[in-house]
Amino acid sequence: MSAPTSNQSNQCNIAPINVIVHLHRGKPVTDSLVIAREFLRRHDNVLQSLDALIADGTISRLEFKDRDYTDERGKKQRLIELTERGALIAMPFIGGRNSRVGQVRFVDAFLALRDQLAIQQPEEWSESRRKVATGFQLVCDTLKEVRADQGKTTEQRHYANEAKLINWVLFGRFESVDREGMTQADIKLMDQVEARDVFLIARGRSYDERKAALPDFLLSIRAKQQRTIQ
Repeated sequence: MSAPTSNQSNQCNIAPINVIVHLHRGKPVTDSLVIAREFLRRHDNVLQSLDALIADGTISRLEFKDRDYTDERGKKQRLIELTERGALIAMPFIGGRNSRVGQVRFVDAFLALRDQLAIQQPEEWSESRRKVATGFQLVCDTLKEVRADQGKTTEQRHYANEAKLINWVLFGRFESVDREGMTQADIKLMDQVEARDVFLIARGRSYDERKAALPDFLLSIRAKQQRTIQ
C-alpha cells in the first residue's frame, strides 16, 4: 500500500549525531533518520512503519512532511519529518533494540525544547525583532558595497533574493515570511544567519556559495543549542 504524501517535498539536511529534536518554523520536529538512529532500526524499516501509520490515518497529514536528503554516496533519499505530536504517536509502533531508551530520550528532548521556548519574553521578542531588521539592513548595505566594488549595480531584486535565501535556510521556502509571526527562537536564529550572510558576502562568496554554506551554519547552531539543553 502506498502511503499518502504531504503536498511539499523539500531538500533537508540530516540532523547531526547529537541532535534529536530541533525547531522548524518555530515548532519542535524530528525525522525518520534520527528515529532510526535512536531506536537502532534500519531507516527503510522505520519509513515502512511510518508509512503504515500515515496510510491508516494514525498520523495525520498535519503531523508530517516528506523531505529529501543526500546520503553518503551523493544520492537523494527520502525521509519523513515529524511534528512533536506525530513523533510521540509513532514511537510505540517503531520497535527496535533500543525502543524504550529511545522513547525516553525523545520525550526528554521535546520537553526540554518546549521549556526553552516557554521562557521567551515579549520584551526580548521586540528587541530581537529590531535587531533582525537592523541585521538585514546590514546585509543589504554589504551586498551593495561588494557589488559596487565589482562594478555591478544592485537592484531591488538582489535584496529580495537575499531575503528569500535567508528565509529558505530557516524555513525551507524561497518566499516572503511574516516576521511578525515568528517566535523568539526563530528571530534569534535569523539574526545569526543574517550575520553569517554578511560575513560571507564581505568575503566575496557568490550567491551559490552562500546558499551552500548557510544551511551547514544553521545546523551547527542547532547542534550547540541541543548540547545546551541536554
